[in-house]
Amino acid sequence: MKPLRLIKALPEFQDEVIRRAFQYEKDVQSGKQIAGKDIKKAVKRSIKLRKKYSYSEKEFRRVASLFYYMYIPVDDRPTQFLPAPWQCWILLNLFTIINPANGKRVHTEALVFVSRKSGKTMFGAALSLIFLTKYGGMQAECFGAATVQKQAKQLMDYAKVIVRNSPSLKSRIEAYRDELHYDDGGSMHTLMQLSEQQAERADGSNPSFCLYDEAHAFKNDALKEVVVTGMGARPNPLFLTVTTAGFFTVGYPLFTQVELAKKVLSGEIEDDSTFYAIYSLDSEEEAKNDDIKILEKANPGLGTAVSPDRLKAMRDKALLLPSSWKNFLVKNCNIFQTTTEDPFISDEHFTKCCQEVPLEQLKGARAWIGLDLSQSVDLTAFTVLVEHPDTKMLHTIPYHFFPGKQENKVVRANGVDLTEWIEQGYIIEHEERIDLEDVYQKLLEAISLFDVQMIGYDPYHAWDLLAKLQANLDLAHLEIVPVSQSITTMSTPTKYLEELVISQDINLGLNPVLRYCNSNARIKHSPTSNLIRVTKDEQLNPIDSIISTIVALAVYMQTEFDTLTHLMNKNET
Repeated sequence: MKPLRLIKALPEFQDEVIRRAFQYEKDVQSGKQIAGKDIKKAVKRSIKLRKKYSYSEKEFRRVASLFYYMYIPVDDRPTQFLPAPWQCWILLNLFTIINPANGKRVHTEALVFVSRKSGKTMFGAALSLIFLTKYGGMQAECFGAATVQKQAKQLMDYAKVIVRNSPSLKSRIEAYRDELHYDDGGSMHTLMQLSEQQAERADGSNPSFCLYDEAHAFKNDALKEVVVTGMGARPNPLFLTVTTAGFFTVGYPLFTQVELAKKVLSGEIEDDSTFYAIYSLDSEEEAKNDDIKILEKANPGLGTAVSPDRLKAMRDKALLLPSSWKNFLVKNCNIFQTTTEDPFISDEHFTKCCQEVPLEQLKGARAWIGLDLSQSVDLTAFTVLVEHPDTKMLHTIPYHFFPGKQENKVVRANGVDLTEWIEQGYIIEHEERIDLEDVYQKLLEAISLFDVQMIGYDPYHAWDLLAKLQANLDLAHLEIVPVSQSITTMSTPTKYLEELVISQDINLGLNPVLRYCNSNARIKHSPTSNLIRVTKDEQLNPIDSIISTIVALAVYMQTEFDTLTHLMNKNET
C-alpha cells in the first residue's frame, strides 16, 4: 500500500510542526488546552528558559524534517508521522533551547511522564531513530532500555515498524534481531535494546541517547547510572525517560524523580539541564468528574490516540472494584498508588505534616521514646516524640539503624536502595549486625537532649537493651515500660496518630525513611471489634519507625491521657 503523505512539501511540514508547538503552548496558557498544574508550570519554565538562553528555529526545522520522512501505521496504512501538538511542544523543548556559550542543547536529560496509550512509545522510538541517524554524532550508540527484555524489545519493534514503513529509512537502516544499524559512509551507528539483565552491554559504551522506557518498574538506578556515566564523553547526549506512574512510591527512583520535577517546576530547585513534562491529574477526585475531558490532563492524546468513550467506559468499570480503580488511577490518570492496598496514612496527608524539626527550640522539652528493635540483621528504629514547650505541638525524631556488611541489604532492602539515606545520615550503618551498644549510646544522647518522661519498648526483641538501660543508675528516675504489640494495646495510639496527622497537629519531620516506612504500613482490622493495628504490606517491606512512633505515642498517652485512654479502649471493645 502506498504511504500516505499528509503534507507534501517539507517546508510546509516544518511550519506545521512549529505552529503546533507554539499553539499548544499558547492554548495551555489561555486555558483553552486542558492541562494540569505541572504542565502549566512547565510551559512558563519553557518560555523563561528560551529567554535565558536562546531559541533555534533552525534546529526545530531540522528535527521536524526527520519526522517528515517517517511513516507509522494508521488505520492499517503507512502514514506520515505528524507529531501531535503536545509532542511538537516536547520537541520544541528538547531540541531548540540552545546555550549560546557553547552552542549545545540545554537539556541533556528529560522526563516525559504521561499515561498509557498516549503514543509515547512510538514517539520515543522516533526520537531513537533521530539520534541514530542525525543527532548522535560519530559512531552513535543509542539504547532502548527497560527493566525486562520483553519491554525493551517492544521499543525496538516500534522502531523497526517505523523503518519498515518509511522508504527513505528502510533503504539506509539494517534491522537485526536486537539492533538497528545505520552506516552514514563515515561511521557505523547502532540502536540496541537493553534490559537490566543485559546491563553489561552498556558497560564501557559511549551512548549518545537512551530511551528509558516505563521507568516506574525500576527498583534502583543502577542501569541508569551505567548509561549516564557512559554519556560523559559525548558533547550533546540525551537521556530520555518516558513512563507512566506505578506502584513503587517512596524511596523508589521514579517517584523520587517526579517529586524533584515538581520542585523544579515550582521554582524551589533550579535544574536547567533536565526537561520535565508531568502529565497527571491534580487530584484523585478529578478522575471521578462527570466531564471525561478532565482526564486530558494525564492523557494529552485524548481524542486522537485515546478514545474518550473508551476511557470513560474503563473509568466507570474501574469504579466498581477498588483494585481496578487503583490500577486506573496509575495507568490512566498517572497518579502513583502504593499497591492494591491502602497505606496506613495517605502520602498526601503525611507530607502535609512534614516540616523541619526546630531542634534548638526543643532542647530540654518534655519527650517520650518508643523502641521497635527488630532482629539484629534488619532495619531497626526508635522514635523520640518531643512536645514543643510553647505550642505543645508534637514533633517526631526517628533514628534508624541498618547492618551494612550484608551485600544483599546494604544497597537494597526489599527493593529500595538505602545507600543515599545512609550517606545523608538518615540511617546509621553498622557492620555485620545491628550494634546494640551504638543504639544504646544514641538513646543516651536523646535522653540528655530532652526531658524524657517515659520509654516504651516492644518486649519481643528488647531484652539486651533493656538490661543496659535498667543497669544505668543515672536512668533510675525513668519509667521504662513494655508496650505489647497486640491489637488491643496498639489500636488506641494507632488511631491517635492518624487523628493527629489528619488534623495536622503533629510534625513528622523531613526524614524520608519514616515516610518510606509509612508507605509500607497497612491497617489490619479486628474481625470482632473496632480495634486496628499496623502491619507490613504484601512484600513485607519495613515499617519500623512507624511502629516506634506508635509506641512513643502509647507511652505519651499513658502519662498524659489516662482517663481518655480508658474511655477510648472501652468504646473500642
